[in-house]
Amino acid sequence: MTKRRLWMATAAGWAVAVAGAAQAQQPAQVEEVVVTGSRLAGGDRVAPVETVNRTVLAAAGVGDAGQLTRLVTANSGSEAQVDQLNQPQSSGTAQFNLRNLGLGSTLVLVDGQRWTSSAVVATDGAAFVDINALVPLIALERIEVVKDGASAVYGSDAVAGVVNFITRTAVDHPELSARYAFADGSDETLVQGLGGWTLLGGDLTVAASRFHRSALSTDERDFAQAQTYGRAPWTAVTSYGQPGSYYRPSRRAYSPDPSCGDPAFQSAYLNSATDAFCRLDYSDFFDLAPEETRTQVFADYRRPVGDMRLSLQAAGSASSTTARQTPSLPILARSLSVPASHPDNPFGEDVLFRGRLLGAEAGASKAQFDYRTWRVAAGLDGDFSGGWRWSLAATASRQHVAYDKPDVIGSALQNALNGLGGPGCDPATGTPGVGACRYFNPFGSAYLGTGAPNSAALIDSLIGSAGLRGAASLTTADASTSGQALGWDGGSVDLAMGLQFRRSAFRHDWNDLVNRGDLLTAGYSPDFDGDQQALAAYAEARLHLGDRIEAQLAGRYEAYDGEGRFNPKAAVRWEVVDALALRASWGQGYRAPSVYAQSGAQAAQPSVLDRGAFVFVNTLTSGDPELKPEKSESLTFGAQWRPLDGLELSLDAWRFDYRDQVVKESAQAVINQAAADDLAGRTGTDAQSRLTRSASGALTFVQLYFINASSIETQGVDLSARYGRDLWGGRASAAADWTYVDRYDIRLNASADAVSGVGSTNLNNIGRSLPRNRGELVLDWRDGRQALTGLVHYTAGYANDRSGITDASIASQTTIDLLYTRSLGTDIDLTLGAVNIADKAPPLAQFAFGYDPVVADPRGRVISLGFTKRF
Repeated sequence: MTKRRLWMATAAGWAVAVAGAAQAQQPAQVEEVVVTGSRLAGGDRVAPVETVNRTVLAAAGVGDAGQLTRLVTANSGSEAQVDQLNQPQSSGTAQFNLRNLGLGSTLVLVDGQRWTSSAVVATDGAAFVDINALVPLIALERIEVVKDGASAVYGSDAVAGVVNFITRTAVDHPELSARYAFADGSDETLVQGLGGWTLLGGDLTVAASRFHRSALSTDERDFAQAQTYGRAPWTAVTSYGQPGSYYRPSRRAYSPDPSCGDPAFQSAYLNSATDAFCRLDYSDFFDLAPEETRTQVFADYRRPVGDMRLSLQAAGSASSTTARQTPSLPILARSLSVPASHPDNPFGEDVLFRGRLLGAEAGASKAQFDYRTWRVAAGLDGDFSGGWRWSLAATASRQHVAYDKPDVIGSALQNALNGLGGPGCDPATGTPGVGACRYFNPFGSAYLGTGAPNSAALIDSLIGSAGLRGAASLTTADASTSGQALGWDGGSVDLAMGLQFRRSAFRHDWNDLVNRGDLLTAGYSPDFDGDQQALAAYAEARLHLGDRIEAQLAGRYEAYDGEGRFNPKAAVRWEVVDALALRASWGQGYRAPSVYAQSGAQAAQPSVLDRGAFVFVNTLTSGDPELKPEKSESLTFGAQWRPLDGLELSLDAWRFDYRDQVVKESAQAVINQAAADDLAGRTGTDAQSRLTRSASGALTFVQLYFINASSIETQGVDLSARYGRDLWGGRASAAADWTYVDRYDIRLNASADAVSGVGSTNLNNIGRSLPRNRGELVLDWRDGRQALTGLVHYTAGYANDRSGITDASIASQTTIDLLYTRSLGTDIDLTLGAVNIADKAPPLAQFAFGYDPVVADPRGRVISLGFTKRF
């Protein structure tokens, strides 16, 4: 019923806009003050707010929103680049991760209003807002980032802060722009348009964009090749090859396929003449940047209606991402046997097959991700007598995902190994190898021609797809009022109050093969459908005590499905002298476990170290309805100093204490604990019971759960500087931001010792890669006819905590971007840009492809040419 009423309110808003056209004969500019960090104007004075404007976006060569994350130094641990090994279900999405407190702990807004979560979750089960699906880049005016806890103002999702995408309105001159960029091995195009018109007495802004990027494959970069490092165990190599390896009961050991050393198999190899496994070098089969196409539209309409002001927004996004992967995935979910009666079995006994259906000679297979996102919003506000303002708003947004990833059907392959394979064979009535029933030959002899070949029809009958169809949605309704509550000589109290209702829903529908666990890599995942409702009441007071002191007091009570919590916040700003101001804030946050974490289930195949070898293992993480809410506390102290005209300096020390965080258990930690239990002679332990092994001892399954991690305590300092002056007949400016992380301590449970995650990749805990220092410098000069902008990005070195590596160090990196703009008259701009102008490769990290995809950009130098026409 609530959803129906919200939709009716939205439709009524559109009707009011049309009906009101007769009342407003002349267009009127609707003045709006966009506030981030407060419900009252001036929030950026009390809260630490960082702004990224359009000039910086252009100079950084931002073609898709995922590249924005590297421009905010307070952000770390975002999964904004494709990583099919560790993020196989969320390719094509991107998100902010302020303070590395988790992908779902940063609230993302568009013009102050919420957006639905993505229809996919990260590998650790975290839900997030997909910033790639928001609005066309040309429609952005700026991005404002609140870098302290803001739950008392915006709600429980704002534990780590807020990122507000503020759009352009009332555009005077339509614009059309095109940008072509290329790197070695890949290119991208971005075509955008923006227009503004007067319609029915109001201002209409419309924007659209189309982005396309060709794939940058791993075989285009030497640093991603296993052979560059002598096919070391930490590189893109695996013991699950094709030709494969076979467990022989008579020897109680594995033996490689007899054809493994044949030169016809260039990517198959043995570590030594006595190696038990035929290995595969899969360096050539993945993408450093996927092929991606995205189309986005956006419309904003604002007009007066009598004494009121109406605002309407609509946005849509359609994206398609194609991510390459190995010809077929490793067989992980079960052990398959090849009978002694198989006509191509060279071992003369029943053996267990370790490997994959197809080898390198078959070429890469492809996973497809299609996202469709839409959002509509309506707002109506006006003024009471006495200067108070009221506002009503409603939004509805939704994202759909279609995810198709080829995988081998376990029952069909086992039947085919028994001679009962093929599209026309009935395993219940057929005879092995007779008529339509065929043997699948898993041995290298099938490719070499020394054994029975496998027909294309037979292979096709063994391959299925994960076939995920899912959706996430959000509906909101807000009512608020604000104005001056008290006033006296030298002071006043401004007050904002409001109510908010939200309903979020999430569902995943897998195909029948995944529902019954019949895919050999994807394993088992049940379908899932759930929803959650939240109701909140909030109030915020701004106290002005003379000209020098102002304070913020905010409180919000928010209840999720009957469980609620009150979140307070207090902040103060003292202007000591005209050139110096001090500020401080304290607040608490609250976030309920998602429906997915409470009752969903997620299959994944992480790379783990087991018994001295890296393997991909099938895992299932199950929800827990007894999960506790997450709680947080934040504290900041800051100073703003203007020592001379045009120069502004600021320093903010911050601390977050995030408790009971809902996370996915680490498969490696469970494996390590089980190994320790084995070594100590213990039996029947919890960790041991979570592992499943085949008859040969190979690890085939790990059971995991969503849990409340005890705490993350992090603290550090943000520094920023801004300077501008007239220079050489134009205007020069410089802006610098620096984030230093002093502490990032993780406790997995109340009795565990704290683990420091500062300067670490954090692969063995709940964090993500977190360099201790990050810096951004922007230098800009312009005179009206031309402009030159330079960006310097710095990331400090950090350590790789991946198990089984030989060098844990990851070096620091500094890259420079340049953009030159030349105006031809008043309506045409030409641009020439270079991202990473020195073409620096990412720092070596002993990951599968030689770099850390959470931190580093693998593209190298990217040259761009741009054209903008104003009408």
